[in-house]
Amino acid sequence: MKYNEQTGEIYLDAFTSAPERKLRTGEIIIHAGDTAKQVFNIIEGCLMVSRVGKDGRRQVMSFLFRNNFVGLTATEKYFFTVQAVTPAKVVCCTRNHLEKYLADEHDAEKTFRNMVFRVLENSLDLVYSLGQRTAIERLSLFLLYLRRQYQVSGAELPNPDLIPLPMSRQDIADFLGLKKETVSRSFSELEKRQLISRPDAHSALLTEVEGLRNLAGIMDFSSPLRLAGPRLKDKPG
Repeated sequence: MKYNEQTGEIYLDAFTSAPERKLRTGEIIIHAGDTAKQVFNIIEGCLMVSRVGKDGRRQVMSFLFRNNFVGLTATEKYFFTVQAVTPAKVVCCTRNHLEKYLADEHDAEKTFRNMVFRVLENSLDLVYSLGQRTAIERLSLFLLYLRRQYQVSGAELPNPDLIPLPMSRQDIADFLGLKKETVSRSFSELEKRQLISRPDAHSALLTEVEGLRNLAGIMDFSSPLRLAGPRLKDKPG
């Protein structure tokens, strides 16, 4: 087991001899409703986790990069769909194999559990940060979120503030709970305010990170320490 305390990055020996699988853009590796038999570790590329409601509307739940795990669930069925946003490579092992490995390796099990808690905390951070915010504030948050995801994944970017955007406008809209046209207008507004520039349609240069943080209402996702706001008072009676 390898673990980076600074980033929370974890690699389990359970995947050491696991077979590799190459994915095409758009290829689905997990279908919602299927029996949860496999767990995947991403080696390269970007994957997207989504869920579709009974009304047909899709919610993108997260974008995953190198050394992210996907396929973990407490139930017998997957409740989400996972597909490749870019050409990608993953390794996979069975859920039973991973569970046996964690049962036999107590240090790995403890570290793995802490990693799961951290993922949950980051997800709650994201939900909190997206709530009750305008479109431009949500897009600012999204760019900071991606910036941190690339940092944690160890992506070798020529400039850490030049953020690749391999996902479509619709993917971003479904992640932020916005319309595609609103996302496009928000990109234009951020450019107008000189907080970002757009070298091309598939990247964004964050020219004023502090300005984006002020809009997003969050420093970024890099600190394990969450700053609490004012304490809520109990309601009388």
